[in-house]
Amino acid sequence: MKCLRAHFDADENPFGSPYDVFAVDGRHPCGELRDLRLRPDGTVVELCVLEDAPPDIEARLADHPDIVDFDAGETSDGGVVCHVHLVPDDDVRRLLELVDEHDLLLDTPIRLTRDGVVVNVLGSHAQLTDAVASLPDSLTDAFCVDGLSDYEPVRSGVRADLTARQREVLDTAVERGYYDIPRRVSVEELAAELDCSQSTVSEHLRKVESRVMNRLG
Repeated sequence: MKCLRAHFDADENPFGSPYDVFAVDGRHPCGELRDLRLRPDGTVVELCVLEDAPPDIEARLADHPDIVDFDAGETSDGGVVCHVHLVPDDDVRRLLELVDEHDLLLDTPIRLTRDGVVVNVLGSHAQLTDAVASLPDSLTDAFCVDGLSDYEPVRSGVRADLTARQREVLDTAVERGYYDIPRRVSVEELAAELDCSQSTVSEHLRKVESRVMNRLG
């Protein structure tokens, strides 16, 4: 089985309507789509976990014309979980139809980042190639293929317990040498690279370290 890694840039993201409604001051949210399903009536049901949702998220969802129904609540770590039933735009509907037509699988969670949406699609080489070739013209520029490789499932462990944002902060910290001896990067520098506050970086790293220590203990 092959894994096609791809992304949609934030400004060309076809997942637009619910994704944009979560933005604060033009900054898109970090989080995950844990499930995403196309219903027989053409509407979509999704389960979305956000790490930095706006405080008025319920009002935004209630006022959005594409949202049929929703249920939102807080997570134990201060995030927001949303079960949303919505009317997708034509591009999203076509993407999900292609997944079904070519017997592909979406490897969840689908990552929501500041820069856009990151998705992994699973199938044979022929299935994936045919699906990409069938993309509508409106998506050929927005859909950016990052790579194709053999599928390696994420195994259970500490990393699987982390949120998408925690993994992003951890990966950046490790790559930049935060855990090297001597330390090669400061929290201030990590915050600048991750486009967030120093306190946010410190909090994410403490939560990651707490999970590691609890597993070891």
